[in-house]
Amino acid sequence: MRLQQHSAFGAAQYIPPDPIFEVTKRFNADQDPHKVNLGQGTYRDENAKPWVLPSVREAEKLIANPGHEYLPIEGLQSFRDEASKFLFHDTSAYKENRIATCQSISGTGSLLLAGLVLRKANSGIDNIIITDPTWSNHDLLFKEIGFNVVKAPYYKDRAFDFEGYIQALKAADKRSAVVLHACAHNPTGCDPTRDQWKQIAAVIKENQIFPIIDSAYLGFNSGNYDEDAWAIKYLIDELGLEAAICMSFAKNMGLYGERVGLTAIVTKSEESKRTVFSLLQNAQRQTVSNPPVYGARIAATVLSNPETMKQWQQDLVTMSSRIRSMRKKLYEGLVRLETPGDWSHIVSQTGMFGYTGISKGQIERLEEKYHIYMADTSRISLAGLNEHNVESISVVPLSLQTKDDGLIELGDILSSHLHVTPYPALRVIVERKMSVGWGAGGNISTKSRAARNLTLTLGPRVRRDSIVPLLRCSSTATTNAAAALEATRTNTPVVKGAETPLSELPPLVLYRSLLINAVSSRPWLLIPSLHILQRLSHASNPYLFNVSRNPLLKSFLKHSFYKQFCAGETPAETQATMKQLQDMGFKGTILTFAKETVFDCKTGKEQGLGIETLKDNDCQWCENIAAWRDGTLKTVELLREGDQLATKLTGAGPGVCEALHNDTQLPKQFVDACHEISQAAKDRGAYILIDAESQHYQWGIFRLGMQLQEKFNTNGNVVLYNTYQAYLKSTQDTLKKHLQIAADKGFTLGVKVVRGAYMASDPRSLIHDTKEHTDQNYDQIAQGVLRQEFLGFGGSNAKPFPSAQLLLASHNKESLVKAHETHQQRTKANLPTVPVKFAQLHGMSDEVSFGLLKLKDDKGVAPEVYKCTTWGTLGECMAYLTRRAMENRDAASRTLDEYTALKNEAWRRLAFWRA
Repeated sequence: MRLQQHSAFGAAQYIPPDPIFEVTKRFNADQDPHKVNLGQGTYRDENAKPWVLPSVREAEKLIANPGHEYLPIEGLQSFRDEASKFLFHDTSAYKENRIATCQSISGTGSLLLAGLVLRKANSGIDNIIITDPTWSNHDLLFKEIGFNVVKAPYYKDRAFDFEGYIQALKAADKRSAVVLHACAHNPTGCDPTRDQWKQIAAVIKENQIFPIIDSAYLGFNSGNYDEDAWAIKYLIDELGLEAAICMSFAKNMGLYGERVGLTAIVTKSEESKRTVFSLLQNAQRQTVSNPPVYGARIAATVLSNPETMKQWQQDLVTMSSRIRSMRKKLYEGLVRLETPGDWSHIVSQTGMFGYTGISKGQIERLEEKYHIYMADTSRISLAGLNEHNVESISVVPLSLQTKDDGLIELGDILSSHLHVTPYPALRVIVERKMSVGWGAGGNISTKSRAARNLTLTLGPRVRRDSIVPLLRCSSTATTNAAAALEATRTNTPVVKGAETPLSELPPLVLYRSLLINAVSSRPWLLIPSLHILQRLSHASNPYLFNVSRNPLLKSFLKHSFYKQFCAGETPAETQATMKQLQDMGFKGTILTFAKETVFDCKTGKEQGLGIETLKDNDCQWCENIAAWRDGTLKTVELLREGDQLATKLTGAGPGVCEALHNDTQLPKQFVDACHEISQAAKDRGAYILIDAESQHYQWGIFRLGMQLQEKFNTNGNVVLYNTYQAYLKSTQDTLKKHLQIAADKGFTLGVKVVRGAYMASDPRSLIHDTKEHTDQNYDQIAQGVLRQEFLGFGGSNAKPFPSAQLLLASHNKESLVKAHETHQQRTKANLPTVPVKFAQLHGMSDEVSFGLLKLKDDKGVAPEVYKCTTWGTLGECMAYLTRRAMENRDAASRTLDEYTALKNEAWRRLAFWRA
């Protein structure tokens, strides 16, 4: 009789597979061409494809002779140094050499090392507090190490449960460590405010709880690494706490398969750091022995090379902006269809993930019936949304239930109410609010409301053959420079489903632009409108015509001309507009504070808010400077890194205006304010554009601008730009003098080129005789600076071209495309050139702006395009609005082209009517 062989696995119990990876497995097996994966925690581009970051591509090219030898136990030294410096560079712990680091296997390995070190350190820590809910590995990992895992309430009523969470921390003591999410909480997307962070940190410090900070999404959340790391620095620098920071470069560099991470433990002393470092080495040795090398080399190269670092920071903005845009579009789609429930949490959450709050049964039905996949916790990855599927998902409300729950499908409604056969993407579920039974035909009033909602979204003449291209539009964007911009020309036919540069405009902005350009392109409407605006710009107007006092007049102007060209009356309104512009794909915003003074040479009078009253009191100029300084510094505070401040020096009041006009010594208070503002912009990584103004003041403005550039534009960097107006006959001579000064004094000249906006107020004799002469002058300046051969500098000339940077602000598509092509050609050929940016005014020439964004180079990098806008009260912005109207009057052909482009885009969006 044979004895049965004993099995070591006879008592083993089956462990269910990880649910997240199972979602991906089912998604991959699904053959439906319109399937959507909202479960996978990886970034995807607009075509739902993996995105290799341009910075990573460039870094891979720079890695020469990499080799495949083992790394030291602690990992690649250059990666550890660069990652640590990038995060901690401005902290006392970094400066005092109190941070022990060890390369890890991404974020999971980093957390593992942190937990093992706490065990090996005899820390007395027995409990690990994690959020409920949290990333599933937190629970699994720390339990396996031997800790008692305690779950703290974190999510309630679709928001951060601050009270529940803080109470759980207050109940803990020094035997506990807490796992914090630095930003972009996974899975809820709900982050504490900074005030809440401070309260959380205070409890951690008071109760001597050890913080373990999961930092997988730094830079990926907001687009700014330092901003996302604020809580980390507050804990270790402001409060001086020890902490373990668990970093990963899987998400923010897209190095998912390379498993690149870092454990950084902040200690109390350099001696303690040496001890902790030995524990990290020991923990690494007992787990993976040596970390992988290739991904660490990529990350080290990205972080150490100035060009790849700059590109990576742009990559972070690209990813975070796209995800924010998808949040907004999903929310707007749900609201537009009057989907039952409050969906504001979709936009209040942050980062890649969000919680929808729907049930497992609803999730299963979404998967089975609509091929939409997500985790059974109702967590969705916003990176799974894109322009091609977000509309389809918006019309499948996430409050999905069964018919037995009192809901009906719009498939039935479309058949009976609109007499069309519905496409699967239009299966919309709407709440049946009536308490009656399910009848054979459903509830008629509910059907009608749902049909009305869809009609409002798609138009009153929905046809079966037009629904599919509308919701499943996957047209390829034009990339050729000429084609991208020519797509908006007058004679371009409207092609159903074909995208144009103006495709990016939100509907409200499109139709408001169309209305205003309809007026601007018709002289018989524009001229009287211009006269009205000029009259309304006087602050001394009686009540009926006073924009600051007449509420009806103010409301009309604010919701028409003001919103078209201005950012906002308050910081909150302004930041919302800036975010909207960034979400559209622009590199940043050029922001100006509205208050200014314009001198009209024909009347000999100054125009500006409050000029009449200010002139009566010579003592008030000091207060004017103070008010201008405060307003400008407030504007700087609204800027993010890479944004630009456009400043009008005449806004500082009559005393400054007089000195600028006479080219005499400026008030010390004003000069000090200019230096303070310049330093503030430099500290934020922002730029300053000193606006050109009326020739009555311009020479004094130039003089001050050159003085400021000499101080701040050093070491090849630019903080300030002077503005050169191509419509002036003297501009090339002026630029030649400024290039010589920059060469002699060794600073970098910031050159912003515009055509000019003061034709109505400047003496006509100073201006070129024809528009053609102005265009030629503009192109000569732009091409000369880009080629670094101009006005006797560079090329075969004896004098080398001085260091310079260029910003081309123009609405002329031919000039800008020509400049972009010149810059690209010279860059590829390694010929001398200068960095160049492009800008157009907010509310004008959107087809030019979006067309430029489509002109990506071989690496997929678009030109740096900005929108210039102003903020301030309606009264303060009247001079600016008047000048915009004048500019439209003086550029009638361009305005007509713009109107035609907007009209074509509106027809393109409505093209399904004519299907």
